[in-house]
Amino acid sequence: MLSKKTLLSQVIGAALLTGLSINTYAAGTDLDKIVVSATRTPTAVKNTGSSVSVITREEIELKQLHSLADALKGVSGIRVAETGGRGSQTSVFARGTNSDHTLVMVDGIEINDPSSPSGAFDFGNFLLDDVESIEIVRGAQSVLYGADAIGAVIHIRTKAGEGPMKARAKLAAGNKATHHETLSISGSKDRFNYSLTGGLYESDNDSAPTKKRMPSGIKRDDDGYQNKMVSGRFGWQGENLQASLFGRHIESEIDIDGFLSEDFDASNNSRQTYLGAELKAQFFEGLWQPMLTLTHTDIERQNRNDRQTPSQTLDRTDYDGKKEKLSVQNDLYFIENNVITVGYEFEDEEIQADGFTDFGGGFIQSQMSDESRQNRAVYIQDQITLTEKLSAILGVRHDNTDGFDSETTYRVAGRYELRPSTQIRAAYSEGFRAPSLYEMYGFTPNSFFSAYSGNPDLDPETSQNWEVGLDQSWLNGKVQTSATLFKNDIDDLITTVFLPSFDSTSVNVDEAEIRGLEADMSIELTKQLDVHLNYTYTRSQNEDDQQLTRRPVHQANLDLIYQPGADWRLAGSLHHIGSRKDVDADGDRVRMGSYAVINVSADYKVNNNTRVFARVENLTDRDYEPVWGYQGTGITGLLGIELQHQ
Repeated sequence: MLSKKTLLSQVIGAALLTGLSINTYAAGTDLDKIVVSATRTPTAVKNTGSSVSVITREEIELKQLHSLADALKGVSGIRVAETGGRGSQTSVFARGTNSDHTLVMVDGIEINDPSSPSGAFDFGNFLLDDVESIEIVRGAQSVLYGADAIGAVIHIRTKAGEGPMKARAKLAAGNKATHHETLSISGSKDRFNYSLTGGLYESDNDSAPTKKRMPSGIKRDDDGYQNKMVSGRFGWQGENLQASLFGRHIESEIDIDGFLSEDFDASNNSRQTYLGAELKAQFFEGLWQPMLTLTHTDIERQNRNDRQTPSQTLDRTDYDGKKEKLSVQNDLYFIENNVITVGYEFEDEEIQADGFTDFGGGFIQSQMSDESRQNRAVYIQDQITLTEKLSAILGVRHDNTDGFDSETTYRVAGRYELRPSTQIRAAYSEGFRAPSLYEMYGFTPNSFFSAYSGNPDLDPETSQNWEVGLDQSWLNGKVQTSATLFKNDIDDLITTVFLPSFDSTSVNVDEAEIRGLEADMSIELTKQLDVHLNYTYTRSQNEDDQQLTRRPVHQANLDLIYQPGADWRLAGSLHHIGSRKDVDADGDRVRMGSYAVINVSADYKVNNNTRVFARVENLTDRDYEPVWGYQGTGITGLLGIELQHQ
């Protein structure tokens, strides 16, 4: 009997042998589909010069995806690493770059966490109850978005209300005491539109530490998780003026364990508030389209752990990160066949961290960080349509951030249509990641008279990225294929070092070279059956020619979508993660074996107002470790119903 790995390899090999060059689960992503994130203006995917994947609302509902981490697992070039069950700390590695090299936004609001040590976003707590689409733009995008956009930009968009008032309720329940409820209302009247959504997700989960690495005789304890979310979107449309308000608040709590140990009362609590206001206008018959945006991000995290015995850890630490941003964007259509975008941004971010962790034995570590900084940036981009078949994008940006030298980044991209079914594209771009506030100014002393102290002399991490792609349509569009070669050189990577005084700090010492291939294929086998396949090869090496941790060389996704009738839909997904390097409990580099996880889902439209659905994750109940020391989620089933009234 063939193993999953062998079977998957043969599927990919067969596709290659048939000449199907094999991008976007979105290989499913239509090249004529309009996206905004790649250029900051509505642009067809084929004209962006970028590798773009779009996860639609239809896909979210078809696969019964609950979280952002769930959705991203099926995207080429993206590796999702979870440290336990749903709600656990979750990182995303885009094209082999670090997790803090991906910028995440919701409705134009940047939601990376200023209070985390590296400024990275935790992908474990974002539910998809109100999400209309997710745009993933891979490659360095710092010209348009500034810091943190070295690996990718992920932009989550919620749906505006439209038409008569619509009410929707969704209820789902399954094993591990898991349940998920959603209630929303939306609509529009005259010039106003509105959308309000509330969601609750709870699960007992499994215990996070891997069973086989735990000492024998230790009682297992499930790590329960709760997530409460409320969001709103309001808009007003005038003749030449449009105003929008966005808001989202998330409260989550998850039980956590020590590394390779059980802890029955430790928890991590977070409160995330994202607010945005947007004003768009059109002047001179649409030749000048300015936009003013104000956003606010506030992320609070609390670690709590009571002491049951004198040797156990006592934790009372609090973190708060805030970011306010003002953006002015002007889209100019004065020159024929050119879309010129000129923008200015002002950003203020701050970190506050306090409290202590008592590890026992007299070793106490304190958090004492309180700092802020500002950034000012200007950028210009020109989208040029040279002919019907040839287009190009040129862009440059200058960032001036408190605490380190200014950064200037460039981007050049182009596409050429060889024939209606074939196009080639290429791009060169530069990116940078600003040192986090903690890396520059953090202060964590301990009772043994040493401390971590941030390094205010840090330089930004910088990257040079190029990619070349081929998009091909076959058999009158029944087969869509794409392939992209990419390379990313990253300099001045920041790492923590220990000094002879036993103190520690952050320094720019590391480098990385990342190169690879993203290959995607979408096939309409019959009117009822679609197949989507993507494969990613990533070679990521540091300056010592060692593979970067938690980034597999090979990974692939296979999706089957079957619609036997007008009211039935079935979907199956296989996620294969190849072998990779990680770090064990002793700090040694170890090789992690490959694994494959199968998820299945189904839904049935009872009538125009009622839909029933089911999903099973990890159908074969496979034991696997996404991250060394942490087990993947075991088999989990959910059965639900959605009711809609209009």
